[in-house]
Amino acid sequence: MILDNLIEEIANIHKNRQNLIKSANKRALGWLSIYTPEEIVYAAGIIPFRITGETRTETPKAGGHMHRNICPYVLSCLEEGLDRVNDFSDGVIIANACDARLALYDVWKYFLNMDFVHMLDLPKQIDSSTKDYFVHEIYHLMEAIEDHYNCKIKEDDLSNAINLCNETRMLLQNIYELRKKPSPPITGIQALDIVKSSMTGLKKEFNTKASRLLEKLEKSDMDSIKEKHRVMICGGFFDHTHIIELIEKMDAIVVCEDLSNGIKYFEGRVDIMKEPVKALSDYYLEKATCARMADSEKRFNHMWQLIEDYNVQSVIYISLKFCDSNLIDFYYQKKRLYERDIPVLLIETERTPTNLEQIRTRIQAFLESMGLF
Repeated sequence: MILDNLIEEIANIHKNRQNLIKSANKRALGWLSIYTPEEIVYAAGIIPFRITGETRTETPKAGGHMHRNICPYVLSCLEEGLDRVNDFSDGVIIANACDARLALYDVWKYFLNMDFVHMLDLPKQIDSSTKDYFVHEIYHLMEAIEDHYNCKIKEDDLSNAINLCNETRMLLQNIYELRKKPSPPITGIQALDIVKSSMTGLKKEFNTKASRLLEKLEKSDMDSIKEKHRVMICGGFFDHTHIIELIEKMDAIVVCEDLSNGIKYFEGRVDIMKEPVKALSDYYLEKATCARMADSEKRFNHMWQLIEDYNVQSVIYISLKFCDSNLIDFYYQKKRLYERDIPVLLIETERTPTNLEQIRTRIQAFLESMGLF
């Protein structure tokens, strides 16, 4: 009961994010990609929060501005923008992570009357030259923020922001470390709620609550609970708690999420011994890559390391419809997983759980094929 209450407190940071950010009495900027260096925004005294699109899973207005056979996450984020859901925000930082987001930048800048709309160009390859290029892009973002808000991002403030974000990463990593146990102390839904709350921009509040939760989790005894089939979810952005609930009602448990709102968000730490902007460039380009990056084998090696670390028995790869990056990447990852006898299931879905019963049947058949029923 105490653990559930602590997790609910953390989840409420995300659920009440609009009111909490408003009450902070600070400027706020939204972001969509985990390659956005939040530390730069923090150092300027601005709250960086992730735009999730979850309040607008139906997108009639966005569909009038962009064609419908495009990433549902992008459409729902645009719908939130058109409806002024995040009316406390001054603007948005959009990373050039895919063609859909490139188009989103144009639409957002033209149709939404917001003070600040910035495009962060993101390399597809990762090497010394592209890291240097991304350093340039981070400086460009800094200059744009300084010019627009008439402020100066000082190196001390940037170092403090890096330390704050590193603390969040460390706490999330330590919480996830406990999910490697035979009987994890938190469910997949709870883990998703915790990570989403860490993205709201209220990191001091999150870190305080996450520290208390971690202390209780480390003392909890879950070894007596029956061990279940261990599933890892892979893909891009995913917040279908309904699907996790389906999995965890079938004598299985989600132990790891290789997602942009999962491990991909908080892996590693920014090296505080390096020059701050160079350290940010290295961190954001070197951590676990998403499917839009060129190196599929690096993604598989990362996935395989997670499979070993979390003792994963099967993988469910979830892609939003029309996400070309993930749908192309899946078949390479499927081939490599099959080579190592890891069962994998692809689920292609919308933001709304309209085909939930069909998904239930497919997940049940997938788990049955491994003798779970």
